[in-house]
Amino acid sequence: MAKAVFFDLDGTVLDTLEDIADCMNMALEELGYQPKTYAEYRPVVGNDAPNFVRKLLGEMPYEELMRIWNCYIPYVEKYGTLKSKVFDGLKEVILTLKERGFKPVLYTNKTPDELVPFIDKFLSDIGFEVIEGVGGTKYSKPCPDRVVEILKQLGVDKKDAYFVGDGETDMFTATNSGINAVGVLWGNRDEGQLLESGAKFIAKKPCDLLDIIK
Repeated sequence: MAKAVFFDLDGTVLDTLEDIADCMNMALEELGYQPKTYAEYRPVVGNDAPNFVRKLLGEMPYEELMRIWNCYIPYVEKYGTLKSKVFDGLKEVILTLKERGFKPVLYTNKTPDELVPFIDKFLSDIGFEVIEGVGGTKYSKPCPDRVVEILKQLGVDKKDAYFVGDGETDMFTATNSGINAVGVLWGNRDEGQLLESGAKFIAKKPCDLLDIIK
């Protein structure tokens, strides 16, 4: 029986917080806004494009929100991978799960354009069967529809699938999709937030995933 593991990107596979913050701060300063601290970015990383900006800066007209986002993307394309890195041990865990017969899927709320710089630099040699950036689309997490479609494409039953992530949207996506929710503590949320959002398992370090995902 085929099995699958969906992995979030920011805060789960890659430590990207500082790059996200640096690039958005460049955009904010260009447009006349005050930059934010890394601590202010941590609670909002993982949301799709509109909600990321809204939770960072507060309510605003959609047109202004997208003006900020569209200013941010070129900075990501140029500078978005300077400080980012794969969390220690994650690549080895993913490759081990693949050896055990799991099909790994990278599933992120980054937009497709935002994801491009990260694929060649970090993701091409990890062995993902599918890489999906669903931010800015109708499939943005926590929508389950694309997850369910991918499971069908891979021939995987929901009971044999896991969603590994560090944020609320990941846990909600898992619950909405009917698959196992695994929260990780090396990212941007704490254990209480993950459990409240529906996590069924908690991994304190990457190697814990090998005991949880079976």
